[in-house]
Amino acid sequence: MNEQASGYKPTFTSSGSALRTLRVGKSNPNWQAAAEFLLERAAPDVRLLVEAATEIEREKVELRTEKRQVGGNKRKSKLIFNLSWLQWVALLAVGGGFIGLLVWIFQNASLRAC
Repeated sequence: MNEQASGYKPTFTSSGSALRTLRVGKSNPNWQAAAEFLLERAAPDVRLLVEAATEIEREKVELRTEKRQVGGNKRKSKLIFNLSWLQWVALLAVGGGFIGLLVWIFQNASLRAC
């Protein structure tokens, strides 16, 4: 029966009984109460270790969700050109030369057609 629905909160008399409950896993309805019982009686170093492990897991989950978001946005991302000014000048010169070549070709083609 759900402990919130009945208002019943199990009390553990020893760390051993709480550990046995935790070893059963989340299928045991009292696993959360057992974990709280053990955390209340844990040494400060153990509490620090549990907090660190929780933070590491939280960062891993955030990293996974960021990777999924970045992966999904790659298809829809806009092109971003991070070019230096010299590269832009070179691109403009090449573009200008190409346009000049096209104008020269069309001019010669129109002179020969006449």
